[in-house]
Amino acid sequence: MKLRTALLALLLGTLIWIVFPYLVIKLNQFLGLPSWQFWPLQVLGWILIICGITVFAHLTLLFKVFGEGTPVPTEPPQKFVLESLYQRTRNPMYLCYFIIILGEWLVFGSVLLIVYLALFWLKVNLFVVFWEEPGLRKRFGKEYVDYCRRVPRWF
Repeated sequence: MKLRTALLALLLGTLIWIVFPYLVIKLNQFLGLPSWQFWPLQVLGWILIICGITVFAHLTLLFKVFGEGTPVPTEPPQKFVLESLYQRTRNPMYLCYFIIILGEWLVFGSVLLIVYLALFWLKVNLFVVFWEEPGLRKRFGKEYVDYCRRVPRWF
């Protein structure tokens, strides 16, 4: 992985998983919106965060080993990756993002974090449908079209 790609991945992950949630929590507090601290939900939230990050790391490794690239657009995979969770959903990495943010919502109990999750899902879904999938169809052709017929976009 090139340094530029690693830095971009680190920046994106930091923004999506740390900076934006932090700002949303602060906005929630500033606006005086409800939040909760219930330890069983916090434990579940931490479990989701750890699982999401672990699976994300596993999927990134699959891109390197089987795809000969990364999930970052500056160094995309050269080969189509069909291993592991990619046999069940076309977007397991994005699902990891959603699981991590859901975990943050459970840990911090901020009402606006669930709004952030919903808006993030909407943005990602539009990105996938209108930019990523057409690009993958163009790059991988019939192999990707057949894959789309067999494997659902999300679940």
